[in-house]
Amino acid sequence: MSIAHHTITLPHFFFANMKSDNYKRKVFDDVTNVDSSIVHNYKKRITTDAFEMMPIRSDPIPHTSLQVQSSIYLQNVHPGLAMFKHDLKTDKMSFEDLQRLCDYNNESELITFLTDLGVLARSQQCLLCGYNMRHMKQENTIYWICTRRVNGKKCNNAKFSIRKGTFFDNSKLPIQSIIRIIWNFVHHLSAEQCKSYVAISTKTNHTVTEYYADCRAVCNSWIRDSKNTPKLGGFGKVVEMDESYFPGQPKYKRGRRLGTSWEDDEKWTFGLTERDSLDCVLIQVPSSRNRKTLIPIINEHCVEDTLFCSDGWKAYNKLAEHLELEDVLHYPVNHSKNYVNPETGAHTQTIEGLWYHVKDFLPTRGMKLCNLYSYLGWFMWSRYCKQRNLDKFLHVLRCVSEIRPPSYKQSLPTGVVHYKHDDSKENILSKDL
Repeated sequence: MSIAHHTITLPHFFFANMKSDNYKRKVFDDVTNVDSSIVHNYKKRITTDAFEMMPIRSDPIPHTSLQVQSSIYLQNVHPGLAMFKHDLKTDKMSFEDLQRLCDYNNESELITFLTDLGVLARSQQCLLCGYNMRHMKQENTIYWICTRRVNGKKCNNAKFSIRKGTFFDNSKLPIQSIIRIIWNFVHHLSAEQCKSYVAISTKTNHTVTEYYADCRAVCNSWIRDSKNTPKLGGFGKVVEMDESYFPGQPKYKRGRRLGTSWEDDEKWTFGLTERDSLDCVLIQVPSSRNRKTLIPIINEHCVEDTLFCSDGWKAYNKLAEHLELEDVLHYPVNHSKNYVNPETGAHTQTIEGLWYHVKDFLPTRGMKLCNLYSYLGWFMWSRYCKQRNLDKFLHVLRCVSEIRPPSYKQSLPTGVVHYKHDDSKENILSKDL
């Protein structure tokens, strides 16, 4: 009885390192697209941890349009969530919820979502008949339009986009793309990352940069409003203060000095932060940093019964006597001698660490000097949200509704009177007043 010999052809990577028993360099050439038995034998040659890190891909299938779209959707995971599960369920708005909200088939849900937050107008009034207009989609645009008929004729043929006078005005991008840009902004992605993720033309990032600047201006305006800026201090709480120089110094004293192009009021920033809290206040001050400049800032952003810690800068001499706040104590520390006062234990390590986080938050290049004020406000806004465990994406949309509410609001002309004739039928009467 003869036994037939069959030749089994194995892929080239299977024999890549068979010459020696030392497998320091393993070959990972697409081993998941071959027969399962070969994969099983190959798995024995490598550690389990390394095998688990390999990409898991399904068998090759014909690339129909539907299958290509589904594969792209599965790979379209937000870069800021690369280390997490993209479908992770949290109390905040997840990336999966954003994907569903920005789906073009759920456009009505997106409009309702933005209307409830106050970003889009809730209603518009017809200029002719005075009744509420409604939404109507024509081609790819949603309009406000009045479809009421008076004497068999349309009362108003005029229509306008729901984006008119809102944060989304003067842009050709779909609202879904702008929402994705805002999501990238609050997760601190660069303009290049955002451009790739939102699938915007790679020729220029001007559009992304403009929307980033708009969002940053909204956050800065909101957090610097007196009713939103957090008050620091209180009974038993420590507030640290310091100033920091932002232009920087040239390396080895060579090259262009960065400070020469900065104005006097842009070089120094005065900071206040509360110990054991993320709340902070950052304000640019003149280079003199005198008492006349710093004392009003402390009075405005701090409360009574606060313990203050600072360095030995001359503007802080006898601080408690110059402040309008009552029952405050001041504990200075002389940094020329030590960083922690051996008698009182006072130090400014919290505010010194804050400066590191602030300067690390700023872009490494491409930032204009005039934008430093808005970047400082954005940093304050981010810390405000993190301290209160707010959803940054939802909160920035609420800030948009407060800072830039829908400004285009139609009102009835002077010659139109709107009234009810009886309980069953409504009539419109126009007359000259």
